[in-house]
Amino acid sequence: MHPNAMPAAKAAAAAGRQGKFWEMHDMLFQNNRELGADKLKEYAGKIGLDVARWEKDYNSPEIEQEIKKDMADGQAADVTGTPTFFVNGKRATNRSFDGFKDTIDAALKQGS
Repeated sequence: MHPNAMPAAKAAAAAGRQGKFWEMHDMLFQNNRELGADKLKEYAGKIGLDVARWEKDYNSPEIEQEIKKDMADGQAADVTGTPTFFVNGKRATNRSFDGFKDTIDAALKQGS
């Protein structure tokens, strides 16, 4: 995990409290080399958040606990990075077109 992963996750989760998770998500990916604290706050303003409220949420223990729970859930599901794909509850290891097709076809046959 890179050093700015937790701050970026907190920034997006805090934005989500104001209904703008995806807007912040997109802003973070567009600016993935500039994820310092000042920049995160700047991005909050750029996407139209109430920045004072965003800062309060960003710094709240609840946001950090949410993220840590998500990380623990991911680790429990054997997620080692993103993106990780699951088909019918099984981790897809061959991420080529043919690999996905084979995995999906096998899952469909099991369901028949």
